[in-house]
Amino acid sequence: MTKIIGVDYSGAKSDRDTWITGGQPTGSVLTIDSCRSINRQDLTELLKHQPEDTVAVMDFPFGMPQDFSKVLAKDAGKDPVSQMPDLWSITAEMDYGRFEDLRNSFVEHRGEMIRRGDAHFGGPFSPLHTTNPSMLQMTFHGMRMLHQLWQAGCSVPPLPVCGRKGATLLETMPGVLLRAFSLPAESYKNKNKTNAGFPQRVRRRILDGLKSESCASGIALVIPGAIEERCINNHNALDSLVAAVGAAMWVKDKAQFLIPRERIPQSEEIQAARLEGWIYAPMPKA
Repeated sequence: MTKIIGVDYSGAKSDRDTWITGGQPTGSVLTIDSCRSINRQDLTELLKHQPEDTVAVMDFPFGMPQDFSKVLAKDAGKDPVSQMPDLWSITAEMDYGRFEDLRNSFVEHRGEMIRRGDAHFGGPFSPLHTTNPSMLQMTFHGMRMLHQLWQAGCSVPPLPVCGRKGATLLETMPGVLLRAFSLPAESYKNKNKTNAGFPQRVRRRILDGLKSESCASGIALVIPGAIEERCINNHNALDSLVAAVGAAMWVKDKAQFLIPRERIPQSEEIQAARLEGWIYAPMPKA
């Protein structure tokens, strides 16, 4: 039976605040059966041992802009990389301090370059952000985890499958999914000092929208009351739930998603996506 996992990934030094939501999809129905926090190593081991029909959606950049990947390869004394697994291998051998120093130097001279595919969703989603340290940290730790999961046989679209027998891992962003569902994508995370309880009310609105029969996800969400309350009280838990809905959509119908195209004159979108990563979300509305 197909299993879905939604992950809200944390790059915090304390290794806290990563959350996973699990469930079972049946046609257009997603039944949620778990929602909990987990540390990065336990998450890695859990994903390593999932069967082939598992789909896990995670909310960190799977790759870096091509020009920065060249910098990482050169620093490691290696040839320029062409696909994500080579980049993950380099990152797995690097400490975070060096990774951050290279980013700072790159941004100083080149700016906070975005990945090509991110432009489809309005961004900015650059993993090179200097004003959002957690983005760089989660990208670094996430790519190191992907190195282990790739070696364990997981599949990572849009990379070729080549007979791999592990879980399918997809990159997404909860905010992109929420906008596709016409639900609030901001103001639900942090405490509002001038309006106590405001983020919780926004989270309630998001949950009600996700459960609505008219939700653009096309997924009927069945969620226990205790997990629902957990998502109202913790935005990380809610983000993992949103990711789980994205995973259920993938299982139901991949055609709903914007997919990197094989042949576009001069842009080579599929080649870029196989190195830089790709946000899997429904096609933006016109």
